[in-house]
Amino acid sequence: MYIIGTVGPNVKDRAILKGIIESGVNALRFNFIHGSAVEFLEFLKMAKDIKSDIQVILDLSGTKVRVSGKFQYIFKVYNGEVIYFCGEDKYIEMMKNSSKNKMKVIPLNIKNKILNEKDYKQIGIKDNTMTFDIIDKVDGLIKAITIRGGIIRKWKGCNIKNLERKDLPLNENDKDAINWGINNKVDIICQSFVEDRSDIEDVKLFLDNSKSNEFKPRIWAKIETLNGVNNIKSILSEADGIVIGRGDLIPETSIEDTPIYEEKIIKEVVKEKDKDIIIATHIFNSMKNGKMPSISEVESIYNFIKVGATGFLLAGETSIGKAPIRTVEFLNNLIIKYINI
Repeated sequence: MYIIGTVGPNVKDRAILKGIIESGVNALRFNFIHGSAVEFLEFLKMAKDIKSDIQVILDLSGTKVRVSGKFQYIFKVYNGEVIYFCGEDKYIEMMKNSSKNKMKVIPLNIKNKILNEKDYKQIGIKDNTMTFDIIDKVDGLIKAITIRGGIIRKWKGCNIKNLERKDLPLNENDKDAINWGINNKVDIICQSFVEDRSDIEDVKLFLDNSKSNEFKPRIWAKIETLNGVNNIKSILSEADGIVIGRGDLIPETSIEDTPIYEEKIIKEVVKEKDKDIIIATHIFNSMKNGKMPSISEVESIYNFIKVGATGFLLAGETSIGKAPIRTVEFLNNLIIKYINI
């Protein structure tokens, strides 16, 4: 049973990293959108020194939409305020004439053509804690009104329901991350926002072309969209395991439908005896915030174990949470208690 801890600011302290490993973490997740290769190499060396056989999971960004790294500002937006979204290429063009631009424009890390290809109703930022209703298209920009505002800065995650992702290639950041994984012989590569078997085939092809014949990591597919749910059978034909990425699956679909999709995915995966099924994010949000675990969280752990889950992925609980060691220890004790009932 995997207990996966995400590395982050919390575990820069060797004592904390040692504590979560000794409390039950047997795999570490390196999320390459939130850290540098230099930082992760330090984490890796420290972790291997603590536990030489700790497994390392390289988590790629896939086709995750984010506020572009080209974004030059930090905006605070207020409820009812009008803002504009565009693709990265459109933003670069606009910045050449920035003196004439007085609008709040948020670039996303996709081409403007893709953003304008379909009519979308809403854009969410930071797991839909900020939401914007789309009201018009103006000169290649998406005009939106702020429903729930907040602080917008580069690299914030975005969710756009039913975004057309089929033409988005394996991006350069993911290629750099895979090369890091090859050099450091990670155990598992997890591709995010997998919607079709071709998304896994692209990762395998890049690995094959790297001529790293001795490097054969397992490949996991993270399911975070409705297309991914609907194509789970074909994805399973290529992937060694499935990660249900609830942090994005909820805003990409809906919170009320997520349990239905979880059940559908798990039923397909458990038919394959050698495939992993990992439940990710929203495991212990209460403990992340320094509170006691809730009965609903504990029941979820029990129920997921009973239907065949082979692991749990802690995200903010270990990377930025208030009680990482206590959270891991509690999860480990629940697994020991429930696994043989």
